[in-house]
Amino acid sequence: MARASLPPLVILLAGDELTRSITTSCLEASGYDVLSARTAGEVEALLLGQTDRRRVDVLVTDADVRDEVDGFSLGAVARCLDPAVGVIYTTRSPRTLPAAIVAGAPCLRTPYHAHQLVSLIAGLPRPTARNRGAAYRAA
Repeated sequence: MARASLPPLVILLAGDELTRSITTSCLEASGYDVLSARTAGEVEALLLGQTDRRRVDVLVTDADVRDEVDGFSLGAVARCLDPAVGVIYTTRSPRTLPAAIVAGAPCLRTPYHAHQLVSLIAGLPRPTARNRGAAYRAA
């Protein structure tokens, strides 16, 4: 199956079970494939397990999650593995995010409505096959 025919793949890190479940359902209803996780370690394993055949398009990370790797640092990990991946931070207090968030990563204050997240994802730049391919070879 060609990549162009696959729906965008989103990894969602949400520490709260209810938020994770509702957001996953809403993203799937909006046409996204979603891998959800409850810890930053789970997300890191998913990112490291990517293949050239199916790459993550967007990481939505709860910056308030504290784990082996915190939710904030996951944006940098994802961009190291694939510079074309979109990153969105969610947090209870946007003022607590360090100034060093990854370039172009919007922040969504929690609690949020799923349609707000869908709108942010849709507004992220879509990687082209050319720059995506270069990122895969570099990883």
